[in-house]
Amino acid sequence: MENHRTTLYTTLAAVYDAMYRTFIDYDEEFIFYNGLLQQHHCRSVLEIGCGSGHLASRLSPHVAYTGMDISADMLALARQHAPDVRFMEADMTDFTVAEPFDAVLITARSISYVLTNAQVLSAFRHIAGALNPEGILIFDFIEATSFFDRLQPDQVLVHDASFGTADYRRESRYVPNLATGLTWNWHSAYFARQRGDGSFAEIGRDLATLRAFLPFEVKLLLKEAGFSVVETIVKSSYAFDTHVIIANV
Repeated sequence: MENHRTTLYTTLAAVYDAMYRTFIDYDEEFIFYNGLLQQHHCRSVLEIGCGSGHLASRLSPHVAYTGMDISADMLALARQHAPDVRFMEADMTDFTVAEPFDAVLITARSISYVLTNAQVLSAFRHIAGALNPEGILIFDFIEATSFFDRLQPDQVLVHDASFGTADYRRESRYVPNLATGLTWNWHSAYFARQRGDGSFAEIGRDLATLRAFLPFEVKLLLKEAGFSVVETIVKSSYAFDTHVIIANV
């Protein structure tokens, strides 16, 4: 899954961490996901795509937590934010764990980076193998119909973020790439405000291909991997709404 190793999660990892602290309310994310874990009596959780560790630092006092990410740069930040937490570097489509978990959690639409059905099935099957017999999978995805209805390829989306003494700007374009499925190319450029004249100077660019899903295909892929859908929740989140799936093996 080389798509995960884009510059946003490697050389721009610190910029990601600063900007997304202003985009995402991690306290609200914790309340939502911890509520689901407690509702299903989960005592241990593996978070796949744990990123820079802000959910890890909040969840770890409440459950036996392990964080997993494909990016070593993101994990370095996660270890700073949650120094007492166990983390592992691995690809969600091909990983093993020493002991199974009560829950596997994938947030922030990270499943969007898994582009092919074969890769999604591989991820789901490896997740099933990482769960206890009564374990659950919780993940969110971008619903394809509503996303592509709103997509405007010529539109440049500008997001500004200030963290500490730094001011950042991101300019993005979402360009459909339907030749490879319900996918699109995310072109983005990142800027930092200069201390002298206050102008923004480019500090990096990123290009990633991401995937949206139709609800019925998610259910089919889960069923093929041995899961049953327990609940679907439509959740408001940064940039666009997502569907949260709770499934058990």
